Amino acid sequence: MNKIITIICIIFVSACSSDKFQKNDGIETISVDVHNTSPDASIFIEKIEVLPLETNDSSLINVYKKIEYDKDMDVYAIYDKEQIVHTFRGDGTYIANSRKMKGKGPEEYYMAVDMKFNPYLQGIDLLNPYGTINTYTLTFDFISKKEIKPEFFFNALMALDNNDYIFTTPSIWANQEMSFVNLETKQQNIAKYDGTISSGNTMDKECFYKDGNSIYFVPNGINYYFYRVDPKNYKLIPIIYLDFGDAEICEDDLPAVAVGERTNKEGVKPDKKRDDLLKGMQERSQYIRDNDFIVPLIKFFNDDYVYIYFAKGRKGFGGHYIYNRKSKKGFLLNEGKPLIMQPCFGITDNVLMAICDAYYAPRLLDTTLMSQVEREKLEQLKEEDNPVILKYYLRK
Repeated sequence: MNKIITIICIIFVSACSSDKFQKNDGIETISVDVHNTSPDASIFIEKIEVLPLETNDSSLINVYKKIEYDKDMDVYAIYDKEQIVHTFRGDGTYIANSRKMKGKGPEEYYMAVDMKFNPYLQGIDLLNPYGTINTYTLTFDFISKKEIKPEFFFNALMALDNNDYIFTTPSIWANQEMSFVNLETKQQNIAKYDGTISSGNTMDKECFYKDGNSIYFVPNGINYYFYRVDPKNYKLIPIIYLDFGDAEICEDDLPAVAVGERTNKEGVKPDKKRDDLLKGMQERSQYIRDNDFIVPLIKFFNDDYVYIYFAKGRKGFGGHYIYNRKSKKGFLLNEGKPLIMQPCFGITDNVLMAICDAYYAPRLLDTTLMSQVEREKLEQLKEEDNPVILKYYLRK
């Protein structure tokens, strides 16, 4: 496989570590306030809606692991712990699930480590770690199977067009790398990024986002930077820095290591080296969990808003920081005040989306922000129903 390694060279400076990005021109800095809780949720949340997902014998979801919404298709895709994908229309009606395609046949998939909507084929891509992509329609009829041979395993993907994809590699195998791959020519170009403080402390389910014609990369783990993907030059360009102020975790204060590294160099025993790296990564993650660090567990953005879910230590509801990029105002929900909010999985326009079990929804939602119609939906939920999509409409 042809391979070109593209390295983003950026100078690092910071008050707490010499290994932080210099805040160059063009990088938007967002100050994240994790101390001053907003007094009233209605200041920044206009209304809350609930979307029950249709419940029937075919649509029952086991335990959901990843949720995606595609605005153009107006479809939700939910990936569960059995690696089955369920699709629902934007109004919650059930479409299909992938159970019939799970197996070892030529058009089936045996394992999926990631799923992603593919707008170019009007379907859903399922990735296995060995570089095979199975694409299905929204009703899980077979479209195509594409195979490449990655140097290491892959764990996330996004289609850039019919033949070009981007992938991430698990952090134990390589040090902060993302791959651009053309499936027709098999050419692979590697872009490096930096800034990861810990790989293990995360609830992120997604790292690639598309907003309009732009594609963005949000590294999993503790990393205070968001990147724009430049597919023409095979680069990752830092565009947003999350400034946590005195709550920022400084790498100089932490033991062990944040990420792995390539271990296929001559004279190195890969398995032994990788075992040592894994222990070091686990040691750092455990140290962060055991101490009262404020850890950004989920983070994403669009043109108008930035969303961060964070936690401190092991207890409590955690906090949500919502930043309006147009008004330059931020809002903090912390430890259930001014309301309890479920960790969100995505944003479309001004609508933050989360998911929760049906029995739990009435305990989570502030009904003063809901219309009578929405309150009635809430009252009609049954404990055994499928999960519910929660929509938080942010003020513009």
